[in-house]
Amino acid sequence: MNEREFGHQIKQQLDRSLNLEPAVRDRLKVARERALVRQRVTEPAFALAWVDALVGRLSGSPASASIAVAGAGLILVLVALQYWQQTPSVEEIADIDTALLSSELPINAYLDKSFDTWLKRSQP
Repeated sequence: MNEREFGHQIKQQLDRSLNLEPAVRDRLKVARERALVRQRVTEPAFALAWVDALVGRLSGSPASASIAVAGAGLILVLVALQYWQQTPSVEEIADIDTALLSSELPINAYLDKSFDTWLKRSQP
C-alpha cells in the first residue's frame, strides 16, 4: 500500500464517520482541494536548507534546528579565529630571522640544546 492509497482509505473512513449536510461536505471538499493546490506549489530554497532539515529531524523542532546551525557556525568561526591567531605572521618570522642573523652568536649556538638552559640560568 502506497501513501496515496493510505490517504484515500483514511479519507473514506473520515467521510463515513461524519454525518454532515451535503452543503457543508461540499464546502469542506472545496477547502481541501484549495489546500492541496497551495501545498503543491514549490518555492526555491536556500542551498543549505538540507542542513536545517537534517538538524530539525534530529532535534525535533525547526527553531532549535536554526539555533543548532547557528551554534555550529559560531564554533567553526571561533576555531578558525584561534588557529589564525596562533599562526605566526610573516613579520614575526622576519623579526626572528633578523635577530638570528644580526646576533653575535653563531647559529649553531641556538641549535645547541643546552643553550636554552644556559639562557634561563643567566637571566636574573
